[in-house]
Amino acid sequence: MLSDAELNQYREECEVDEQWHNVTRHVIAELLEVCSVCDTVRDREGLVRCPHCEDTYCCQDGICAEHHRYTTHPQGAY
Repeated sequence: MLSDAELNQYREECEVDEQWHNVTRHVIAELLEVCSVCDTVRDREGLVRCPHCEDTYCCQDGICAEHHRYTTHPQGAY
């Protein structure tokens, strides 16, 4: 059996691990985003935000942004 000191140390380590997990999850969420068309997870720098939708990102490369524009906002499509 573990002593009280060892149990307290284990609890503290678990709390630190949980806090670190929560912090890294928020950092990763700030750096990554999902393309709304192809569902690919990319860096936010590689995505373009739709000016009409609040929280919609599409791939800069390829046709994802065009596809989103044609299907969701046909009145603004070229």
